[in-house]
Amino acid sequence: MTNTTNTFEQKRIDNLNWSSGSKLPKSIQDKVQTKPKIPLFYLHNESIDNYEDDIYFVNNSDETLSFVAPYELMKRDLDYPEVVVAAEPSERDISLTYTDVLPKQGVRIDRQHIIYDSDYLNQIIVYTMSRASKEMWGIWRLNVCEKGMFSSCPLLWEGGAKPLSVVSADKLNDPKDRPILPCVLPIRQQLYQEWINHYDKARASLMRSITDMIYRYDFGIVGCYYNDTWDEYSSEAEQIANRLIQGDADSVDEVLAMMTAVYDVSFGAGYTRIPMDVAERIYGLWLNYKSNANK
Repeated sequence: MTNTTNTFEQKRIDNLNWSSGSKLPKSIQDKVQTKPKIPLFYLHNESIDNYEDDIYFVNNSDETLSFVAPYELMKRDLDYPEVVVAAEPSERDISLTYTDVLPKQGVRIDRQHIIYDSDYLNQIIVYTMSRASKEMWGIWRLNVCEKGMFSSCPLLWEGGAKPLSVVSADKLNDPKDRPILPCVLPIRQQLYQEWINHYDKARASLMRSITDMIYRYDFGIVGCYYNDTWDEYSSEAEQIANRLIQGDADSVDEVLAMMTAVYDVSFGAGYTRIPMDVAERIYGLWLNYKSNANK
């Protein structure tokens, strides 16, 4: 859409109110016991002039959202499509990452032009985290497409139902589907650079990928995924990568044994239970590393 290549400054609007509820007279609503639907999140347009609108993501809930990221946070690994990997954000993406979005606050996420955008299929993808209730708890990926201009519309109803106008509204609570959250990207990049100073790029990338896996599966003494601590187990990931390379593991069981040995030293024997899914996926990362190293 408009302004897709340039840095786009953040802007917030407070005290926005959803105004697209049921248009039935209240007397009829009472008779049919119809309760107007209320969105948890929605899009809101603010006109700039006769040609352009700013598009806002509005937090219509009663909670402060830890982040709103209006861009793709994840992609599928080319060699292993079942594995989710981080989508590295662009400069514009980083500029549009909002933190601490207050209740009834709108944050500007895009701009549309009546001439340039009217004839195209346009898409908006937004990630956020909701703690509104046990049912809503998790990372949400909201995907809405429109032929032409976007108008104010709901993105997710209270209770988690998907509006008809939305292509998908997915709660990503399965560890294999969880994205790397924007709040941990700076420390992730910092540690990757530190590893590059001591190892080659291939080994540093393996260490980063292993940390990603541990972070997303969120096992161990301290839950790291929802606590913004990607680096909580980075030292263990570094040790695991080095053991894999030095020991040339050739089975999932060997990977599990290596990981268990590392965690037993760090946290005490038998204290940390490593999911077999994690060992299997790290074994896949190791095979991919060996394959590329032999090219």
